[in-house]
Amino acid sequence: MTPRALHAFLVIGLEREDEAVSSITDVVEQQGIPIEVIGRHRHFQRMPSVVVRVPQDRVAEAILALELQGFCDVVAYHAGGD
Repeated sequence: MTPRALHAFLVIGLEREDEAVSSITDVVEQQGIPIEVIGRHRHFQRMPSVVVRVPQDRVAEAILALELQGFCDVVAYHAGGD
């Protein structure tokens, strides 16, 4: 993967705590988008979620691919440019 500054983080809400992370990585990797799982946690103490890192220039593609596969709660975070 390229330097971290060129990446964005996606927080993907899960329906169940035990949902497989591979279902997320498979969707994104099928689009040829590199993905790195950062960790799992509870988003705002209520919803299980997974945090992943993807190239910043592929964020829109990754979100669209995930939403088309039923992952409707996807939020992107990235550092602003100077």
